[in-house]
Amino acid sequence: MEQLEKKRRRSVFLGIFGAAWEALLALFLFFASLGILELAKRSLFFAEEIMARRVYKVYALLVSAVTRFFPWSLAECVVLLAPLLGVLLFVRLLLDLVRRKKGRQRRILKAISRLLLTASILFFIYCMGCGVHYYRKGIASFCNLTTEKSSKEELYSLCLSLSKEASNLRRELSAYEGSDGSLLHPFSKRELGKKVQKSMTALSKKLPVLSGWYPAPKGILLSKVFSSMEITGVFTCWTMEANVNLDVPDCTIASTMAHELSHLRGFMREDEANFVAVLACRESDSPFVRYSGAQSALISCGNALYAQDKELYAKLWETYDEGLVRDLRAIHVYWKQYENTKVSETANRVNDTYLKANAQEDGVKSYGRVVDLLLADYRARMAQDGR
Repeated sequence: MEQLEKKRRRSVFLGIFGAAWEALLALFLFFASLGILELAKRSLFFAEEIMARRVYKVYALLVSAVTRFFPWSLAECVVLLAPLLGVLLFVRLLLDLVRRKKGRQRRILKAISRLLLTASILFFIYCMGCGVHYYRKGIASFCNLTTEKSSKEELYSLCLSLSKEASNLRRELSAYEGSDGSLLHPFSKRELGKKVQKSMTALSKKLPVLSGWYPAPKGILLSKVFSSMEITGVFTCWTMEANVNLDVPDCTIASTMAHELSHLRGFMREDEANFVAVLACRESDSPFVRYSGAQSALISCGNALYAQDKELYAKLWETYDEGLVRDLRAIHVYWKQYENTKVSETANRVNDTYLKANAQEDGVKSYGRVVDLLLADYRARMAQDGR
């Protein structure tokens, strides 16, 4: 009896000690994460040279080297299975508490400490693999670009250039149209992913900060659900996967793939990821990929022009190729069905809050700042051409 009592006491002690250790580790990781974020805010050298160029680069390579072997999105599977697993563990805990009355408090403390530890580990990985990069150098500094205020005339000039580029490419692709006249991609989604990977690699030769191996973008199984939330793609820092909505109009998928892949190089700001996507698509040997990038840039700049001068925008619209017009209308019709729903509005509010919490004061409006980068790039190219 005495030995059994000693074993019981030892078990209780180890249980309480284990729960306390896990809780302390959770607290340490939580405050360490906050400290890393604060240091990144205060020190550009720490955010750029230590975290983005060294720690993150190694972490991204190691994790993506493992997750690449999963043909499906591992992050999506985890998200789908996590609630079920959580319910099963909770039910198991309840049954255990009912069957074994002794040591209930200890088992509850153990469950809480493990939950806190799991949450703190996920938060720590997020800070290391995503959060700190909102405070690194902007992509403009690596491209030797200077963003500045511009006139609507200059914006219109850029839009005309993009219209010409997109229209010419669209005419090359006229053989790949669907029944409604909109563009369909001429190869499989896997082949498209490889072409985007290749274009990112080509761009990295001009921008070494983007150098490194790129995993294949992964299609989202529940793409329609993501469309209902008005989400075209998601980058997950825990699995280093570029997840892409494949239900959207075909002509937009390539630029989305490039956008999500740019996050793997630590460029987390949405306007910068959009800009990198445009540059990457421009480097592709595929007219379809180049068209996707040019069209994406034209939509962003066209929206900005429309907000400033509707008459100039109407004049711009007249320069669009008929195929380009059909594609833009197909995109509009597709997204119209998901506008102003409770799901989409909630998702937009969550995304807006997330972006504002990560040094993007404009929230979801920060996506539109890509126009400033495109204008800076346009001015640089015009100067290079001597115009």
